[in-house]
Amino acid sequence: MRILPPMPLHEGYEPSSVELNQEEAILDISHPAECDLQEETKIVPETIILRCSLHPIPIRDKTIKVQLISEGEVLDGARLYNEESVAFGYEREVKNSQWQGVALEYTGLGRALHQGQYMDICDNILSCGQMEVKTPLYLKPFQTESQNHLVRTTTLPSGQVLTSPPGAIDTQALRGYGGYYKEGIVLNEIQQIYYGLTSTQQQTRVKLYSSFTLQELGSPPPIGGKGFNQNVIFDPPPREEEYLSLPGAIAAGYAHISILTEWGTVSFSSFLCESVPGHLSLVNVYFKP
Repeated sequence: MRILPPMPLHEGYEPSSVELNQEEAILDISHPAECDLQEETKIVPETIILRCSLHPIPIRDKTIKVQLISEGEVLDGARLYNEESVAFGYEREVKNSQWQGVALEYTGLGRALHQGQYMDICDNILSCGQMEVKTPLYLKPFQTESQNHLVRTTTLPSGQVLTSPPGAIDTQALRGYGGYYKEGIVLNEIQQIYYGLTSTQQQTRVKLYSSFTLQELGSPPPIGGKGFNQNVIFDPPPREEEYLSLPGAIAAGYAHISILTEWGTVSFSSFLCESVPGHLSLVNVYFKP
């Protein structure tokens, strides 16, 4: 095949013009079926309330050891999660403070508030679709110790005490010990417990502090502050989901469910939880889209 060069135009040649359509185009789309537009907030309930049971999750490794070196003297080490390692005055309910989390398991019962009316929920079926719930529905985490820990304290010529780690002056460094829980407990008391080290007769001992105690002393986690006549810090600092109480984590929206409808998936976040009267380990958890 050969491509021929364009032919030259005669002098004075003008191409013919095509009349343009100046009218505005209109696209008409029609269908014989009726179209029903609905707002997402009217398709799904305004509030979903699910009945859940509480189950504490024990700390897996209780062989963790802690040790204090005070003024160059190596004290006897101790097992962090052994009741006998806790200093006198700090030993209240040690075993109830040794949880790595509390699981909320959906019991299959609940209620939904839809357009001003309450409807019962059984399993995962709703009138507007199917509910997706994880197993467990939510796991409230607590900060725990995951490795052996050594602390050195040294009094400087100025009289100040250097603690390392974290390498701070006149400072009490607290670390995550576990969560506090027992059956029938007030929900706000399901909280993070912290520990620090001290010495008793050449032995390393553990001091335990609840989040509420630290708040009362003006050293709330994770900020810390001035408490015990010295600075208090958290090393490492706990995450928000860890240092919040169970109701606090629920109110912050850490628990989630979804509803699958024919129009798509709608996500719900938690905003409230409450105890069920007469049932020690049951709670109602509230969700909104």
